[in-house]
Amino acid sequence: MIRQLALSFITLGLMAATAAPQFKGALAKPGALDSSTLRGLPKYRRLVKIATSDGQYRSSLEVEGYALRDVLNRRVLKKQDDGFDRPLDLFITVKGRKGEQALFSHGETFLVGDEGPLLVEKARLIMPHHHDPLRAGSNDPSVLLNVTGRNRINLTTCISCHGGPKPPQLSLPKGWLLVSSQDAFGGRFVEDVAEIAIHQVGTPVKDTRSSSKNAFVDTPVIVGPDGKPTGLSVERFQQLPRSTMKDAAFGLGKGFHGLNTWEGAPLEALLRPLLAPGTDPRLTYVVVTSVDGYRAIYSGSEVFTASPEKGTLLVDRKNGAALDKGSGRYTTLSRTDFYIDRDVRMVKEIRLERLR
Repeated sequence: MIRQLALSFITLGLMAATAAPQFKGALAKPGALDSSTLRGLPKYRRLVKIATSDGQYRSSLEVEGYALRDVLNRRVLKKQDDGFDRPLDLFITVKGRKGEQALFSHGETFLVGDEGPLLVEKARLIMPHHHDPLRAGSNDPSVLLNVTGRNRINLTTCISCHGGPKPPQLSLPKGWLLVSSQDAFGGRFVEDVAEIAIHQVGTPVKDTRSSSKNAFVDTPVIVGPDGKPTGLSVERFQQLPRSTMKDAAFGLGKGFHGLNTWEGAPLEALLRPLLAPGTDPRLTYVVVTSVDGYRAIYSGSEVFTASPEKGTLLVDRKNGAALDKGSGRYTTLSRTDFYIDRDVRMVKEIRLERLR
């Protein structure tokens, strides 16, 4: 008990010494991050390579932190009534005190087969093996340091000895960090996290799942950020590159749904022409809605910047046959989700939105 109290006081002291991230939006427990939110949660360690804002190499880190999904579960997701009772149409934004932003879908945070994005408390620089001993005392960036410890590090006199091009400035990120170790280099990263917000789509939807089990949508509508709708014809879809995925489908509600081979096209190929020049795809999201009101969100990172084996598909064939009533003409499929709950059947609308 004494040890637990001591740890609690230490954590509270660290949070008091630095501005704690604030939780906002569709939550039952908004407010500042505190020790009770983190107490007892599992910790994860990962190796990550951090990029500068213009995509250049900044540093390599070992980080230790908490799964964002675990932290948000402690804060309890709470939607306003919008006609759809699942959290699949929520998305998460993370903002840093210097203006950095990252966007995550509910699915890639809660439905993945690993820990997903991490809220990082401790980090250290990974130094090359040939590096001379630092003998830096309390100014050593190569040991795991919490938020307060990293804020005290001064590396202005360090000289880079990397074998490749010299980094712009050797630096140890400050404050609470948000990392996505599943992203490729240059992916989502926020330094000195100030705010974590949970957003709803905002558009009410009518849930008709009980009466629309055998519906069929011949021509879904594609809507870009400009709000202009266009129909997705079979001819247009057939011009897109093809991709195949085999999966043992498993859902949160009813478990195993069978071993299936899906064929379709990357959602990226369909939607990229709708991105205006200069748009950061990592700050976009895609809302897919079924004719029966079921819907889900995919982040722009899942659609536009993921590697082919991790991308999102719009499928039109299952086990060698075209999709039939109750499934098609099209169904969306996430390659990275452990659960299939974001698979939207009978796609009626695909809407690309920019973060505002």
